[in-house]
Amino acid sequence: MLKPKEFAEGLAHHALSRREVAATLAGAGLGMAVMPMASRHARADPNLSIFEWSGMELPDFHPEYTARYGGEPQYTFLAEEEAALQKLRSGFTVDLSHPCTASTRRWRDAGVIRPIDTARIARWGDIIPELFKPNGVLVDGVPFLMPWDFGFSQIVYNPAIIPLDNPSFDVLVDPQFERKVSMNAQFDVALAVGGVIAGNQNIFDPTEEETARLVEVWRRMIKTSRFLWSDGTEITQAMASGEVGAAYMWTSGIVELRQQGLDIRVIDPVMPWLCGLCLNADHPGSEEQAYDYLNAVLDPAGGKALIESYYIGHANAKSYELVDHATLVEYGLDDPAAALRRGLFFDEVPPEKRDELINLWDEVQAGG
Repeated sequence: MLKPKEFAEGLAHHALSRREVAATLAGAGLGMAVMPMASRHARADPNLSIFEWSGMELPDFHPEYTARYGGEPQYTFLAEEEAALQKLRSGFTVDLSHPCTASTRRWRDAGVIRPIDTARIARWGDIIPELFKPNGVLVDGVPFLMPWDFGFSQIVYNPAIIPLDNPSFDVLVDPQFERKVSMNAQFDVALAVGGVIAGNQNIFDPTEEETARLVEVWRRMIKTSRFLWSDGTEITQAMASGEVGAAYMWTSGIVELRQQGLDIRVIDPVMPWLCGLCLNADHPGSEEQAYDYLNAVLDPAGGKALIESYYIGHANAKSYELVDHATLVEYGLDDPAAALRRGLFFDEVPPEKRDELINLWDEVQAGG
């Protein structure tokens, strides 16, 4: 069972499987079937439905909406963006959805989301400007996603175990550190990290030649890794014990290790991810409430709650004025704009290449 902070981080990164969510809830005496109940304690009947990641529906994140309508929207929880897209294409209808930037264009092309009228969102101008730069916020110049939550994934090392004169992602394939490093098992992570090591020009859209280099990097990465991790607690414990000295990690594990007194250092570039809310094309509820909700989740008070709950960033620049500066430093959010500028955003993989690349990653993991 995941610890509370790791469970929250996994939810925020959308990186937990349904099995991991169910196991953690079961350990707490809960079940998947009861999760939506937390959002159905309304004193009124808000006319709004949202396709949301479990854990991101908390009333603390949108207090203005709750106060205005006397209750909560109706939430349906998604577990993976591609599966969510297929559910929407099959006829499922909601008012708002919460994909990430790498999926927005695919969702737009499928006709399941529609443009956002930014004039109806009073706090739109408070959004951190750097959050408009990743592909997927604007699609062909039109806003289809309102930035809301973002964070950073990082390659880190402990110099007491792995001393590095010139730190780079190459530490994950260096034979002198064999079985002292650890990589994440997710395809998108392998594509990004492997692409950096391979020197690919566009790590999310490799050419045929770059794909061949990428596959070779993946083979070296798996040979060097002590294990490929999928559980944030597993890699945090391995780093804490000294079993592993360098790894791909989520922010929560880095914060925890530093709180234990370990000298955990980050290797550039950090890899930011950005998610947000979209207006669904087929929306059964109130459009006015949909826009009220969009503005409500940009409330700095809700942003403070999001930052302090999940160690992740909030889109409204004013949220950071409400959080203790030392806390922001600890979470790597004391200057989010600067961090976003130096990072390498997770981007969309061309649909015609995605399945092929996933199959290659699976084959390499299987020993191919």
